[in-house]
Amino acid sequence: MSTTQAYQYPKPLTVILGKRAALFLFIGVLGFLLVKVIGPILQTGPEYVVEAIVSGIPLLIAAGCAVSALALAIVHRMRRS
Repeated sequence: MSTTQAYQYPKPLTVILGKRAALFLFIGVLGFLLVKVIGPILQTGPEYVVEAIVSGIPLLIAAGCAVSALALAIVHRMRRS
């Protein structure tokens, strides 16, 4: 990718991780709401397993991205001072 133009600079890793955390948080919340709406209709026992997979994994990824972005921001500030 050429960065000759001013608006095409590469974004910092903290920004990328923050956006991915927001995306996976959104996916996790949508999955949780979907399971809560469809779950009572199905009335099955494995509903909890499906709920954990559909909403839990994206929420864990979002938490990991958010913690990584926060740690990177702290390390970046510590190196500056």
